[in-house]
Amino acid sequence: MIVIINGSPNKKSKTMSVTNKLLEHTSESITTINTYDVNVQSCDDCQYCNYKIGCSKKDDMNDICEKLYEADTLILSAPIYFGGLSDKIMSIINRFQRFYSQKYILKEGSIPHFKNLILISTQSSDKTRMFNGAKETLNILDILFKPTYLGQILIPSSDQTPLLSEEDIQNINVIKKKMK
Repeated sequence: MIVIINGSPNKKSKTMSVTNKLLEHTSESITTINTYDVNVQSCDDCQYCNYKIGCSKKDDMNDICEKLYEADTLILSAPIYFGGLSDKIMSIINRFQRFYSQKYILKEGSIPHFKNLILISTQSSDKTRMFNGAKETLNILDILFKPTYLGQILIPSSDQTPLLSEEDIQNINVIKKKMK
């Protein structure tokens, strides 16, 4: 199963267009979590997860975690806002603290394992350094989840037409092949 965490308020955003291009013709089941439709509070470092498996907060994150345990592929699909991923997707990612604590503090290693972990992001700016925050977040998730394949599709100048260059399409096709 593929789980997409859509960090855009627009379900038909440019970022989701790129995500859909990556997944066209897939036969795997797909679950999309639209971050603007779920109730997830950000981690506030209460440290509950340092002593017990799980989280003290009672919100939609428990359902999201269940889906993560079922997923073979996790796709983070989010635009860049002021050099970082959207706050709604970061609220979910910040709650991955529970997995970090489970793995490294409680030494209970049954956290989600993804065969593929993919970051898809767009931004209107042509300054590719604006992706640095998102890339660092992906690096941290790589250390935590240790996926078999780690990929990224980063599209600058996404307000220009066409949205995808030939190079972008080639990158998408390479990632499609590696995801199998």
